[in-house]
Parts: sequence; structure tokens; C-alpha cells
Amino acid sequence: MLPLVRELVCGSDNELFEGGWRNSTNIPQVSNCGQHTDFSSIPTIFIAIFSTIVFYQLYESRNAHLRSYSPISLRIIFCCLLLIDLTATVIYDFSLRFTNSSIYDPIHLYGDIVQYAGFSLVLVLTIACRNRGITTSGVITLYWLLVVVCGVPELRYYLSGYNVDPYRAALYIVSFIFSSLELFLCCFADTTSNGYIGKNSCPEYTASFLNQLTFEWFSGLAYLGNKKSLEKEDLWDLNERDKAKNLIPSFMQNLKPEVERHRKMIKKNPEAIDPKFHPSILFPIFKTYKFTLLAGGCYKLMFDLLQFVAPELLRQLISFIEDKNQPMWIGVSIALLMFLSSLIQSMILHQYFHEMFRLGMNIRSVLTSAVYSKTLNLSNEARKGKTTGAIVNLMSVDIQRIQDMTTFIMLFWSAPLQILLSLYFLWKLLGASVLAGFIILILLIPFNSWISVKMRNCQMEQMKYKDERIKMMSETLNGMKVLKLYSWEKSMEKMILDVREKEIRVLKKLSYLNAATTLSWACAPFLVAVLTFGLYVLWDPENNILTPQITFVALALFNILRFPLAVFAMVFSQAVQCAASNTRLREFFAAEEMAPQSSIAYGGTESAVKIDDGAFAWGPKEEDKSLHNISFDIKRGQLVAVIGRVGSGKSSLLHALLGEMNKLSGSVQVNGSVAYVPQQAWIQNLSLRNNILFNKTYDEKLYRKVIESCALVQDLESLPAEDRTEIGEKGINLSGGQKQRVSLARAVYQNSEIVLLDDPLSAVDSHVGKHIFENVISSATGCLATKTRILVTHGLTYLKHCDKVIVLKDGTISEMGTYQELMNSNGAFAEFLEEFLLEESKHRGRSISFGEDSKEVDEILHDLDQVSPSIRQRIQSQMSQEIDRVDEKNAEIVSNGHQRNESAHSPAGKSDEKEALLGPKTKEKTPEPPKQAKTQLIEREAVETGKVKFEIYMSYFRAIGMLIALVFFLVYVASSVLGVFSNLYLARWSDDAKRIALAGNVSARETYVRLGVYAMLGMGQAISVCMASVIMALGMVRASRLLHGGLLHNMMRSPMAFFDVTPLGRILNRFGKDIEAVDQTLPHSIRAMVMTIFNVISTVVVIIWATPWAGIAFFVLGLIYFVVLDVDVIDSRLPACIMTFVGAIVQAVTIFAVPIYATPGSLLIIVPTLYGYLRLLRFYVSTSRQLKRLESASRSPIYSHFQESIQGASSIRAYGVVDKFVKESQHKVDENLATYYPSIVANRWLAVRLEMVGNLIVLSAAGAAVYFRDSPGLSAGLVGLSVSYALNITQTLNWAVRMTSELETNIVAVERIKEYTITPTEGNNSLELAAPTWPEKGDILIKNFSVRYRPGLELVLHEVSAHVAPSEKVGIVGRTGAGKSSLTLALFRIIEADGGCIEIDGVNIADLQLEQLRSRLTIVPQDPVLFSGTLRMNLDPFDAFNDDQIWEALRNAHLESFVNSLQHGLSHKISEGGENLSVGQRQLICLARALLRKTKVLVLDEAAAAVDVETDSLLQKTIREQFKECTVLTIAHRLNTVMDSDRLLVLDKGRVAEFDTPKRLLANPDGIFYSMAKDANVL
Repeated sequence: MLPLVRELVCGSDNELFEGGWRNSTNIPQVSNCGQHTDFSSIPTIFIAIFSTIVFYQLYESRNAHLRSYSPISLRIIFCCLLLIDLTATVIYDFSLRFTNSSIYDPIHLYGDIVQYAGFSLVLVLTIACRNRGITTSGVITLYWLLVVVCGVPELRYYLSGYNVDPYRAALYIVSFIFSSLELFLCCFADTTSNGYIGKNSCPEYTASFLNQLTFEWFSGLAYLGNKKSLEKEDLWDLNERDKAKNLIPSFMQNLKPEVERHRKMIKKNPEAIDPKFHPSILFPIFKTYKFTLLAGGCYKLMFDLLQFVAPELLRQLISFIEDKNQPMWIGVSIALLMFLSSLIQSMILHQYFHEMFRLGMNIRSVLTSAVYSKTLNLSNEARKGKTTGAIVNLMSVDIQRIQDMTTFIMLFWSAPLQILLSLYFLWKLLGASVLAGFIILILLIPFNSWISVKMRNCQMEQMKYKDERIKMMSETLNGMKVLKLYSWEKSMEKMILDVREKEIRVLKKLSYLNAATTLSWACAPFLVAVLTFGLYVLWDPENNILTPQITFVALALFNILRFPLAVFAMVFSQAVQCAASNTRLREFFAAEEMAPQSSIAYGGTESAVKIDDGAFAWGPKEEDKSLHNISFDIKRGQLVAVIGRVGSGKSSLLHALLGEMNKLSGSVQVNGSVAYVPQQAWIQNLSLRNNILFNKTYDEKLYRKVIESCALVQDLESLPAEDRTEIGEKGINLSGGQKQRVSLARAVYQNSEIVLLDDPLSAVDSHVGKHIFENVISSATGCLATKTRILVTHGLTYLKHCDKVIVLKDGTISEMGTYQELMNSNGAFAEFLEEFLLEESKHRGRSISFGEDSKEVDEILHDLDQVSPSIRQRIQSQMSQEIDRVDEKNAEIVSNGHQRNESAHSPAGKSDEKEALLGPKTKEKTPEPPKQAKTQLIEREAVETGKVKFEIYMSYFRAIGMLIALVFFLVYVASSVLGVFSNLYLARWSDDAKRIALAGNVSARETYVRLGVYAMLGMGQAISVCMASVIMALGMVRASRLLHGGLLHNMMRSPMAFFDVTPLGRILNRFGKDIEAVDQTLPHSIRAMVMTIFNVISTVVVIIWATPWAGIAFFVLGLIYFVVLDVDVIDSRLPACIMTFVGAIVQAVTIFAVPIYATPGSLLIIVPTLYGYLRLLRFYVSTSRQLKRLESASRSPIYSHFQESIQGASSIRAYGVVDKFVKESQHKVDENLATYYPSIVANRWLAVRLEMVGNLIVLSAAGAAVYFRDSPGLSAGLVGLSVSYALNITQTLNWAVRMTSELETNIVAVERIKEYTITPTEGNNSLELAAPTWPEKGDILIKNFSVRYRPGLELVLHEVSAHVAPSEKVGIVGRTGAGKSSLTLALFRIIEADGGCIEIDGVNIADLQLEQLRSRLTIVPQDPVLFSGTLRMNLDPFDAFNDDQIWEALRNAHLESFVNSLQHGLSHKISEGGENLSVGQRQLICLARALLRKTKVLVLDEAAAAVDVETDSLLQKTIREQFKECTVLTIAHRLNTVMDSDRLLVLDKGRVAEFDTPKRLLANPDGIFYSMAKDANVL
């Protein structure tokens, strides 16, 4: 276009430069025409096109206007002055024209008017920027840069003083000065009038355009990171535009229609569950971020096109070297143009990467939030198919993969474009022979597609195994205490390792496939070159001569071709992974959600809860039905009890009311807000107070009242920092009863109109239960008296206080009415009562009275008498027999006169008296001021600081195998040496070819030989690369196996104290994210890193070989590069082996560089420039590494919170706080991204500076070639080789940095795995084995036994001494915090002795192997923990028993009929955490485990809390019969359960207070037991 304008304006004299400029020894002047057309138009055309960007920024801006004393005010003034100056010039032009002056030239007028238009537009934009608060504009900055650069030739002309119009010259010089000042002022950012910048605000958007372009705004953090190890507080807040709350609305707007479309399709046609119809997630992402993607596409296009400038400049440079007549300024211009084009490319590329990385970050933010919200709304059916592990994997792996894809997404069109353009230019250069190379590229496509399909299948398979492994790991960690008590660690470890082995097999397959793609892409560029050159030469040997110009321009183009091809393999594998992840995410978003609560009507009637003929199921189908024919109407303010046996559907009924079950028929009304107390309390990892407040504001008066009503006052005093104590994951430092009471307090504090209580009194002591009933639940005195309460209970004593009782049987209501009505009906309820009364008498029968519930029992008997006197008489006679039996037993024990002392154990269970794991330490302390109390239990995640230790690299290489690593590097060295040789050979060939052609004696044979040698060298290189890949792949798989094995082995043997203070999310993060890094990312990083390092080395060798003087520049540049990599010790930055081999390569370099051509002159001019860099670049690594560590640490809370939310999903939904939890999750993601964002900027910051080094290498190689073109050793071939290598180095250096930092960031995964592989393990000092039959008698002797939970904490047991005779039944009682649990834990050595010992049958348990000790004792924990797997695996994980023994145990545990009713019997699949069984059934399975083991010592942590009265009586009977010969220690929650023990051990504050028969203890009115019995109404 510009030449056309020149022709129109200037006529015939339209040359750009003055005549004869090519041969001029001085730099030529620009012609008058060129200056006033081209050079005046360029800036104006630029601003006209790109002003649209500024207008868009103005439209989007929400800032206040800029401050008047900002640089912008000066810029506006200068712009006005420029317009005045230009107006004067235009007036002067017109005056000359109208006076017909001889010096008038219309060209000047054209140029001035064009400039005038540009200046006017810029003035308008600048004023608009001030008013709309745009702090810096790249478009305006670039405009002024163009104005100054395009004005230089004219300034040069006016300053020369030759034939110049002085008036015009003066005006122009003033104008040029103002333009330069404008440019200078554009380098500074303005500030908005409300622009308070907080200490932690990110400076990115307040920095100037130049700072944004070079990422200089990041330097402050880089300097700080070099001075000290960065901490979370040093980082900036996330930019507002990147915060989740600003991103999510627009994404959800695009995602919802997709999900809705899928839902409608399923409704229309339930068969349409084909995965291809699942809602798309990529399309909503594209719609949300289309502008970002468009900007990224523009950057990439500009970069790609600029790449082809360099080969053209190389062609000019070679012709300059060959043609010694060309003036020197041409060579210098070519060298400078090369440098400039590389510089612009760098700037564009990093803006592209910055945009794409930020896009990835935004995508992670929105997808994480979407997955989290979806998880909280999954229906039960959908939830069944999605384990916690699988959903956590979606978050940690799949979303990450989609995020990683953003940087590669443009390569899908950019790589083919680069390939096509390269082939086009090659066609112009070499003609049809390029087709041979092109065909090879085409043939590779199907091969790689086939491999990618294979890889995708492998990926899917690997993810499946990974999900399974994470799920098992998650369960193992959740049930760790139970595993230890049962001594089942080995069995679980083996199960996890079996899954891991399958995963490793898939990884092996993947690594072979990776090696195949590496081979194909390593060979491709080389084969293309050999075939193309071969065909070219053989096609027409006479005319087609490989001159340096053809050879090296072709090589430069082949090098451009090599990158998209090499990267294609990576993009392929990334795309394959991304596709697999996309499929999994789509499937997840397609999952069915909870039916919106609209199916539950909220009306303003008298009824609070009403169901008409309801049928409910956990699944969508009729046969999944759990409840049917349910009809009831509960009025406002009523208290309704729901009773029934284990598995009759009591909890399901509450879930149906909450909308958790599918309503198959009928109608449900819930009128009012709901609070829900689940059967298993759900506690968050927050302070105890926040657990109760549950997102509500703090009301001191209400809070105090709730605490008192829920009997939490005493518990708070026992906690280290009262209600500010942090509660561990799953309430680890609270007992079961405390957890239940906190859960109840939460419901009371919410002040909802309807309260659903799922058996909240089962886990608490009876006197506490009574207190809670009276103060919370009771209609007369409770604080919930005015609310509607639905209470599921097993305690029949509360029923008469209820307005209505609903009796459930087999999923339907068998009876319903008031207590009195049910008594009279003599139906299922009467049977219940009968069982209950007999049970009471067995437990509590004594001659004194009926004990804690005597009044109720008398009343029930009285009621029965009215209904049926015969039943009453029968029951009373049975009861009196029971009482006599117990009395005799007590008398017998007393007459035997045993004076025995004893102490025992409560399991990992949740006993109410169990001290909080951290509670006991405050018991004997003198009261401390609360400020000093330790509120924190969960330790902050340790974040390593400083370098990744050399030892970490060594440990990884040891895991790979030193020999494998050594062979790998040797093979790589060989491949690099062959690569350099082949290119040097080509340079020699091209120089010789030219000489031979000039001499005219071309020999075909010689051509064949040369072609053969060249091909051999290249093939050698390709094969060695492939070999290296295979060798390393196998080594890496071996390392993966060893690192995971070590981590798992250590976790299984870590003491419980470790799990109490380490969130499970943090451990799972190691098993998920970090193992993923070791499996997949790290091998790739190491391979790429090594390849790049050798590329760089070979480049440097070639350039030094060609122009030895460039070596001086390289020495300095090399120094900087390694300073960048690390300041203190370079070799700790790279894997050790790489450094060892750099030595070997340096030797190779010396052999190469033997023929040094002496050349005069030097390039020392670069040294000062580089010294500046040396100061700048040393900061990167320490900053980047620390940021990565902070990012890893801030990632764990996302997963911890996520898991916690999944476990409490039903509570979160019941309380209606889903939105608050989603916000909390978003906040955690933002916290994580605030550490991630600086780390991606750090990479850009460094790369821009490093590429400057690369660009200087280009300048020094080209400059040296230009300067020394007359030296004898310098041939055109060598220059061509040297510069074509140099052109490649920028990209290679950039890649090297990326790979180096990726390597270091990924090796952090090894560091984190290592950290948990060397944590202390338990039982290392006790290796003795007892006799195979030990213990034979079950005689327990405790001598002066003391114990503490962890070093540094107070003792929880003080010199306890007791003796339990063989086969004696001992009950252990004591108030909360007395030390009962601690004794249990000590018996199983969950906590180790601090003094004294425990002997069983004369053997000190501290000397025994842990495995033997724990496997010879039996425990029935209060917390029934099951693992996913078969029922059989849950009973007998080691396959130690045959089926008959297992059935016998099930029979005795009253589970035989239940297991027979299951379709698969013993092979019945138990879901994660035993979710598909009721709590009572789980409890019975735990009893069956004990019956199977049947050792001489049994510990019962009163396990009957979750079963109905009938089952309870059967259990007691079973335990009495089956464990007659055993020593039984029972931890009592309710005194009545241990009244028939032989003796009672009473603990108080960690000491033995009393130890005697129940009768004697009750006879001592001054004793602790007596006062406890009195408190509990047992007297």
C-alpha cells in the first residue's frame, strides 16, 4: 500500500532511499518522498487500526479519573503543543504554496496533514484515558515510539544542515523533542484519584506498559525472594479480575444451559445416557473466555510470522559474507535487524504465555468451584458411583490437565501453520525435492494418531486405578486407628500395593508409547533434511549445488519446522490426557442431582411436617424402595419419637424429610427452617466455637445457654483453649459423646423451627442424656420446647414425654399414636417394652433399687398392669430372678476376698469419657491464663525453604538406579555429538560444493558418499535419542514404584499421634498430586531438560567453532545463565548426573575446538551489558522454588475442605448453607492462586531476561561474522551454520529455563514424598516374639504405669497399678478425662509407656513386636469402622479363617439371617465407609470380628450404643457365653452396663481411685463411685 501512496504523491521520483544507496560506503539518507509518505503515515495508520483496543479498554474501565498531577497531564500539554507546532508547520506550508515559493513541496503538506490526524486522535484518546482512569496504554506508547523512530531519518537530514529550510527545521526539531518527551512520559504509569494501593495489592495493573511488557513490576518480589525465603504474607493479593467471585457468574451462565439441555434429553429419553450427549464443559469455557483466546491467537500469529524473517536475513548475511564488495553498514544492519526481530518475538511470545497461563488459572478457579457445587448437590444414586477419591481426583488431576492444556491450545492451528509456511519457503528454495520431506511428515500423522489412541486408553485405565488407589488410601487413613488396633496394616498395604502394581503396569505401557512418539519426532526433521537435500542434489547434479546460502537457509527453515513437530508429540499426549479428563468431567457434570426441594412443599399450615402415602428409595427405581406407605401429620411444636429395630428405616425417614431420598410417590410438606443432628456427628476442622456457630453470628447470651443445655461446660474446661481449641479433622480430639453434643449444640444454636434428631443420646452417658433431654428436647423444660422435634431413639424411657410415637418395622409404620395408646394396643410396641424391661433388669438388677430409671420402670410396669396383668407378672418374676442372680454373684466375689487392682482400655472409640486427645494435658496443670493455651491442634504444613537439597536429587536417581541414569546420559551425549558432527559435516560439504562447482568437476560418487555419511550421522542421533527415552522410562517407572512403596510403608507404620496432628487432605495430597508428578510430569521434565541442555551446548560449540571470538561473549553469557540457575552452588540446581556429564561434554568441546582460527578484534563491548544482567538475574530460582512450595502447601486446604464437605454434605444441605460452603471453597482456591500467580509471572520475568541473553547471542554471532568476514578461516558455510544455530538458541534457552524450573518445581514432589517417608514410625525398639500360644491365661498386671500422648505434653496416667486375674470381667469407670481411653490405648501400645509397664501372662508388652501384641488382643471399638470391599474382607482380611468359622461368628453376632438375605452373601460389596449398612449392623460386624479372633483378652468399648434393646440383650448374652474363659475389660459409658462385672476399676485424674466389687463400692458413701452412681440416679 505504501509504495502506491508514494507513487500517487511523489510521481516518478518515488524511491524510498536516495539513488545508488546499495554501494554507498556511508549509511544512505531516506529520500524526501519516503520520509513524508511512508515514515509519516506508519504511526497514523497504526493508531487508526489499534485505537479500537483503547476504545474497548475505555468502555470496560470502572476506574475513577486519573490524578491531575500524574504524567498524563504533562502528556496532554505536550500533545497540545505538538498540535500547535504542527499547525504552524501546515500554515507555513500553505503560505509557501500561495506565494508560489520555489521551496514549496506538496509532499511536505501531505506528510504534515497525515501526522496532524494522528496527533489529534491521540490527544482525544489521552484525554479519554484520563477521564476513564486508564493508567497506561500500550497502543499510545507504541504510537509515540513509532513517531520517534520514523522521525529519526528526517532529524538526521535537518541536523546535517545540507540545503535545509531553517524555519521548517526549527519547527521539526521542536516537534521531535516533544514527541521524545511524550515517549519518555509514556514509560511511567499514572495513578487514579481513588488509587489507594494497599501493601498487598498486586502492582501489575498499576505498572506502566513498558514494565508490563518486561514484567519489571515483578522485580520487587524477586529481590525479596532472594533476600529471604518468601512466606504467604509477602505475596500480593490476587487481582480482582482473577478472583473466583468475579469469574464464576459468567461461566455458570454458560454451563447451566448445557447441563439443563442434558437433563431434558434424559427426561425425554432415559436411554440417551450415551457419553457423547454429556454436557460439554469446553464449549462454556470457550464462550466465557473468547476474548482472551482471541488475544492469545493474535499474539501467536504475530510470533509465528516473525519467525520467518530470520531465515531471509540469514540469506542476506551469507550473501554479504560471500560478496566482499558489499559495504560494512549492510552487514551491521542485517545483524541489528536479526537482533530486533528476535527481541520483538520474545516480547510477543511472553505476553502470549502470560495471557494463556492466566487463562489456565481462571479455568481452574471456575471448574473447581463448579465441581464443588455439583458435589454438594449430587443425588444419592450418583454419589454411590462417585467415591471421595474419584471426586478429589477430578479436582487435583483432571482440572489441572485442562488448565495445562491452555498453553498448548493454540499449537493446534499454529503448529500446522508453521509447518506449511516452512514448507512453502523450502519449496521456493529447493523446489519439488521438498515433497519427499513433506510425504514423511504426512506418513507420521496416522502413526502418531494410532499411538495417541493407545495412549488415551492407557490414560483412562491409569486414572481408573488411581481413583481406586486414592479411595482405598482415603479409607485407610480415615480408619487408621482401627487398623492399628486390629493389626491389619499389612493387609491394607498389600491391597493398596496390588492396585498400584496395576497402575505401574499401565505407566510402563505409557512410557513405551512415549518413547515411540519421541523416536518419530526426533527422526522426522532429520529424515526430512536428508531426503530433501539428497533428492535436490541427485535431481540435477550439474545445477543443484548445495551452496552455503541454500544449505543454511534450508537448515534454518528445518529448525523452525523441528519445533512444531517436536512439540506436536507433547501436545498430542497432553491432548490425550486432556480428552480423558474432559470425558470424566463431562460424565461428572452429567450426574443426577438432588431433586430440587420443590418436591417438598413449604406451606403456611398448622402442620409442621406432613407426609401422605409416601414411598422413598435411595435409588431411582421401584425395587430400591426403603420406605413405603408412610403417612403422618406432625403439628407445630410437637415432640415425636421414632423407634424401631436396627435397619427398620429410622434414619432413612429423616433423610426422606430432608429431601435426600428419591420420592417415588406421595406428598411431603415441611413447613419451616430445618436443623439436623446426624447419627454420626459431623465435625469440621475449625475451633469448637465455630463448629457450633456454623456460619451464624455470635450471640453471647444464646451461646452460653446452648453450651449449658448441651452439657458442654465441663468439656470446655477440659480443652486446652476452651471453645477456641481447634478441633482436628473428623473431631479427632473429641470423644464420641462430645462430638454428638457439639453436633446437637449446633442444631440448637441455629434456632430453626423444625429439629430432626437422629439418635443423639446414644453416644452420651445416661445422666448426660437425661440432662440433655430435660434441657434441650423436653416439651416442658427444654430450650427447644416451642420447636417441632422429631427424635429417633433407642432409649424407651423418654417415650412417655413425647406427644406421639412412631414405630417403624421393615420400612413402614407399624404403629403410631401416643405412648398410652400404644401401650393399650398391645402390638409391636408392647413387644419392644418387654425386651426393654428385661434388658434393664439384666443390666441394673440389684436388691437396692432399679437404679437410674427406677421411676420410669415402675411407671411402665404400672402401665402394663393396666393393659395386661399377666404380662406384668411374668416380667416381674423374670426380673426378680435376674436380681437374685446378680446379688449372688456379687456376694461370691466379696467372699472370695480377692483384693485385685486393675486398669484397662477404651479403644480408638469415641467414648464420652475418652479424654480429648489433647484434653488430658490440662488436667493436672495449674490453671493457665487462657492466652497461653494452645488453640491449634493441626500443625501448619511444613514448607521447606531454600534450595531443593542435593540429597533429594540423589534419592530420586538412586530410586531410578544409578547405572540406568549413567547409561541414559552417555547415550544422550552420544546423540548430541553426532548431531553437531552431522551439521559441521554439512557446512564443510556446502563450502566444498561451491568450490567444486566453480572448478566444474562435480563427481556423482562423491555426492553419494557425502550424502551417505550425513544420513548415517543423523540416523545414529535419532536412534540414540530413542534408546535414551526407553532406558529412562523404565528407570522412572522403577522410581515411581519405590517412592510410592516407601511412602505407603511409612504411613502405615506412623504412630497415631502423627495422624492426630496431620490433616488427611495433606497426606492424600502426597498420594495424589505428588505421586502423579513423580509418575508422569517428572520423567517428562527430566527428559526434556536433558535434551535442551545438550541442544544449548551443541549450539555454543558450533558458534565458537565458526567464530572463536564469539567465545568471549559466550563465556560471560554462560556465566550469567548459570547465575540465573543458581547463585550459590550450580550443581544443586541440576540433577547431579547432568553436571557430571557436562564435564565430559566440555572435554568433547575441547576436542572439537582444536582447530581454532586466529581472528583479530574482539567482542568485549558486550561484557558491560552482560554485567548488568549478572546483577539482575540471580534472583529467580530462590523466588520461584519457594513460590512453588507455598503453592503446594496452600493446595492441601482445598482438598481437606472438599473432603470434609463431602462427608457432611447432608448436614450442609439440611442447614441450607450450601452457598456459604461454596464461597469458603472459592476463598481457599483464591488463596492457592495467590501463590500460583506469582510463580507463573516469575517464569515470564526470567524468560524475558534470558531471551535477551539469547538475542545477544544472535547479535554476537552475526556481529562477529560481519566484523571478521575478511579473516581467512571464516567460510560462508561456517557463518551460515553458526548463525542458524544462534537463531535457534533463543527458543532453546527459553525452553531450557522452562524445563529447568519445571524440573525443580516437580522435584519438590519428591521432596514432599521424602518428608513423609522419614517420619518416625512406631514399635522400632520392640522386636521380641512371645510364645505362639501367648496369652494363654489372660492375666493382666499393671505396674506403676505412666503415659503421655506426645513428648512435651502432661502425663495422662500417673503410676497406675492394678491386677486383673485370668477370666475376670472388669468394668472401667471414671468421669470424662479420668484416663480410661488412655489405658486402652496403652494396652494396644497406640501410645507408649512413659514409666512402669504392663504385663500380660508375665510378658512385658513393651518388648513385644507390635504386630504380635495387637493381633493377640481383641477389641470391639465403639466406632464401627468398615472398609470398602467384600464383607468377608472386612471380617478376615488375611484369609486366616475358613467359611465355616466365619458363618459361626456371624451366627453368634446375630447377623446370619441378614447375610443370608444378601444376594452375594459373604461377597457382598460394602461401600466406602460402610455407608450401605446401618450403624447398628456395622457394630454387629465389629463384634463378629472379635468372635472370629477370640483371644484371651477382650476389650469392649461399650458397643451397644447404636443397637436396639433386643439386639443389645442378644449381644450381652453372646459376649457372656462366648468370652466366658476370657479376661474382659469393659469401658463403661452408662454405669448400668458394668454393674454385673466382677469388679470395677474407678479412675480419677489418671490415678486408680477405687478397685472393688460394685456392691462394696456402693457401700462406701465417701467413694468416687458412690457419688457417680448418685449423679446418675443409680442409687
